[in-house]
Amino acid sequence: MATPAVDRDALVELLDGNPDVIVTLIDSFLDDCSDYMDAIRAAVESRDAEALEREAHGLKGATGSLRASPSSEAAQTLEEMAHTGDFGDAEAALETLEAEIDRLKDELRALRTACQEAAGRVD
Repeated sequence: MATPAVDRDALVELLDGNPDVIVTLIDSFLDDCSDYMDAIRAAVESRDAEALEREAHGLKGATGSLRASPSSEAAQTLEEMAHTGDFGDAEAALETLEAEIDRLKDELRALRTACQEAAGRVD
């Protein structure tokens, strides 16, 4: 069985189970995620190691704060490639990251809905 995209229990515990804080964190990530992914794609395409390292590192931190290990690890792989300047497997690593981010966004949206329901509101 695949590792869950996000460790919900760890995230909820980290945020003391406060549904409003969890929703805020999820919304912030979902707002920023496209910018990270666009910048990472552009850096891979242009083989810009500096930009790739910076953006992958930022996304790794953002996903790590959500307790999303698979996405964080995929971003770290790209960060390490950029650090060494080895773009040989960058396209495959980018595809892995994109798949993990898609899984993560789906799980975060489901968690967001559950938190809103727990708080007695749905947007």
